[in-house]
Amino acid sequence: MLPPIARTSDYATSHEGAAAVTVSGRRQTAMGMCLACVEQNPDLTAGEIGEVTGLGHVPAQRRLSDLKNQGKIDAGPPRFWHGHRQVTWRIMQRQLSFLEPVELDHPEHLARRDEGSHGG
Repeated sequence: MLPPIARTSDYATSHEGAAAVTVSGRRQTAMGMCLACVEQNPDLTAGEIGEVTGLGHVPAQRRLSDLKNQGKIDAGPPRFWHGHRQVTWRIMQRQLSFLEPVELDHPEHLARRDEGSHGG
């Protein structure tokens, strides 16, 4: 489930529009387009992503914000696009949580375990 995109202080029409774009699937589709673009072309600005995807700058920026809030992408170094500085976007590097299980029978882990048991 996606979080709301209208602020509590926004007009009712903003909430109606936000619900419509989410319920229709347009929001998720645009997020998928932006995510694919970032995967294939890291370090583009929102304006460039909007051009590549055909979404346009502002709709792309909105969906990039959604993806950032979900922890899927992160802002990179800013650069100029049409005379204005914008952050670039890249895929968030996955970090293992200390609560996340690790595959102990993975060949890499077995090799490390075997290396440690051979010497003294």
